[in-house]
Amino acid sequence: MSSAQRVVITPGEPAGIGPDLVVQLAQRAWPIELVVCADGALLTERAAVLGLPSRFSLTRLMSPLRRSPRER
Repeated sequence: MSSAQRVVITPGEPAGIGPDLVVQLAQRAWPIELVVCADGALLTERAAVLGLPSRFSLTRLMSPLRRSPRER
């Protein structure tokens, strides 16, 4: 089991301020792992518009998790 602490962030409405805040959060080192659930292309675009480096790695979710019928 990993001892890394993680915080998951959802930036909200793509046209809002959330994506810009996430890009700004990525500019510094954190004692935890920040996991952002967002469109990677949008974050990359917002970083360019803000004149900031893209200091994040992108992982594409290939297929969403689905609940089994028993869990519904």
